[in-house]
Amino acid sequence: MTELLTSHLLDSFPYIRVGDGDKQLVVIPGFGDAMFGGRYPPAAAWALQSYFHRLTDEYTIHLISRPRSLPENYTIDDATEQYGQILDSVPTPIDILGISMGGFIGQGVAARYPELVNQLIVSCSGNRVVDAGRSTVSRWKQYADRHRWVKLRSELATALYSSRDWRRYSLPPTIQTVGRFVLPRPAVPADVSRSLSAILDYDGTSTLGDIEADSFVIGGGSDPFFPESILRETADGIPEASMLAIDGSCRKVL
Repeated sequence: MTELLTSHLLDSFPYIRVGDGDKQLVVIPGFGDAMFGGRYPPAAAWALQSYFHRLTDEYTIHLISRPRSLPENYTIDDATEQYGQILDSVPTPIDILGISMGGFIGQGVAARYPELVNQLIVSCSGNRVVDAGRSTVSRWKQYADRHRWVKLRSELATALYSSRDWRRYSLPPTIQTVGRFVLPRPAVPADVSRSLSAILDYDGTSTLGDIEADSFVIGGGSDPFFPESILRETADGIPEASMLAIDGSCRKVL
């Protein structure tokens, strides 16, 4: 029977483990990770199990969040070092699925610890945010600085889905009404601002060539933050990488 576990690694990293396969998959989430309370309820493990159910016989899947109370001037390099601390807690070699900001961190881990990473999947992410998307990220940081969580979540919902998806239009008013009372608040509000600053400061172009793992870069061809040009730029910089751009934007949170 598949084992489900919610806990903390090193008493700091909120953590979910599902599956009982011999292979190890580490999932690194996007910046929205900073916007929840910092402790996964048991139901979160069931949700992860449902999402990855096709892989749980082959893989043990570890969703590993970042610690709360990030330091000032937090960078993706700091996050890479943090995740390096927990590699002793996960059997290696590992496959990494890095989603959006987590894709930045996954690239860093694969470049710094090449002997420990077998495969890297960079999902809805790339080596940097495209110039046209930086103003949006900067605006979100201003919302986070002022603790305007409803406004931030509403714009995230709009950015998350394409213009043809009904959720682009239905989620913002839901967030602004019911969501105002039921959605979790960040455990440490400064973590959201510091994560967004780290995204704006990141350019991993110079380290792509250090990634030895077989890599796959996937995202939305017209994504406002990581469009096809960024996906291609990222894949071209990694020695062993392929790329797939799907139609529309990428359903993720930075």
